[in-house]
Amino acid sequence: MIATHLSRRLLLAGVAAAAGLASGILPAGAVEPRAPTGPIEVTVGTSAGGTPDVMMRRMAQVLQQTGIVKEPPIVVVNRTGGSWMVASNYVLGKAGDENTYLAIAQPMLTTPITQGLPNTFEKLTPLALFVQADLVVAVRPEFEAKSFKELVEIAKKKPRSVRQAGAQVGSTDYMVTGLIQKAGGVEINYIPFDGGGSAQTAFLGGNVDMIVLTIDEALPLQKAGKARILGVLNEKRRTDAELKDIPTAREQGFDVVWGQAWGLMGAANLDPAVVAWWDDKLGKMVQTPEWKKMIADNYLRSEYTDSAQTKVLLKKIYEDHLALLRTLGLSKQ
Repeated sequence: MIATHLSRRLLLAGVAAAAGLASGILPAGAVEPRAPTGPIEVTVGTSAGGTPDVMMRRMAQVLQQTGIVKEPPIVVVNRTGGSWMVASNYVLGKAGDENTYLAIAQPMLTTPITQGLPNTFEKLTPLALFVQADLVVAVRPEFEAKSFKELVEIAKKKPRSVRQAGAQVGSTDYMVTGLIQKAGGVEINYIPFDGGGSAQTAFLGGNVDMIVLTIDEALPLQKAGKARILGVLNEKRRTDAELKDIPTAREQGFDVVWGQAWGLMGAANLDPAVVAWWDDKLGKMVQTPEWKKMIADNYLRSEYTDSAQTKVLLKKIYEDHLALLRTLGLSKQ
C-alpha cells in the first residue's frame, strides 16, 4: 500500500478539523489565528513546471482568487539542486521566519535517506497535506513496448537499454524505477534531472524512452500522440472514461503500486498563531468549488490533514519510504 493513501482514521480527523475551522469555531485552548506579516514565499525544490511547482502555484492561485487570502501576497520560488536539499536547507536556515515556507514532496523525505544526511522534515513545522496524485508509466510513441510485460521483456533482453528520465535520486520517479526493476527482475538506465519539468522535456525531445508521470501530465501527451501509457500504478483500475481501458501494473502481473502527495511546511519554531492561520486558510481552500474543480479536472485527490495530523502522517510516510529504500538497497540511514 502506498504510504500517501491516508488511513480512514487520519482522513476523518483531517476532514473534521477542516470543517471546524471553516465554521470559525476554535478548539478549546487554541490560539487566535494571525496572518504572517509581509509577503509569503513558498520554496520549491524542483524546476518550474515540475509537479510540486505546479501544485504550489495552484494552491496560491485558489487561495488568492477566492479571497481566502487577500493579504499578504503568495509567491512561489524555485530553488533546485542537491535533490531537494538546497530548498530544504534554505528554509531550515530561516527558523522562526513566518514569511518562508517549503513545499512538501517526497524528495525532502527520501534524499536524506539515500545520501545519509540528517532529516530536515522533523525540524520544520508541518502545516498540511492537501493533494495526492496517482501515477502512470509512459513510453515514447515509437517505443516498441505496448504493455508492462513487453517493457520488461525488452529490458531483460538488453539490460540498461531502456532509458528513463526522472527527478532526483530518492524522488518518486526513482523509487518507482526500483519497484519496476525488483518486480520484473530487470535493470533500467535511470537518468536523473533537477526536477520533473526537465525530465519531461528530455522525454518529449526523444532523449529517453520512458517516464513516470501523474495522470494529468500523461493523458494530454497520449491524446497528442506524444506518449503511450503502459499502466496505472494503483491497486485498482481507475474508472474515469479516459482511463478505464488502461490496466494497472498489478493487473499485468507486476506488483508496482505507488503515488505522490504534496503539502506545505513552515520554518522551524513557527509561531502557533501563524500555524493556526494556515490551518484555517488551507482548511477553507479544500472546500471551495474552485479547488474541487481543479482536483477533478486534473484526476487528483484531495485528502486534507491539518498541522497536527500532518506531523503524524509525515512520520508514517517517512518510515514507509525508509523501509522501501532499504529493501531496494538505496538507504544510507
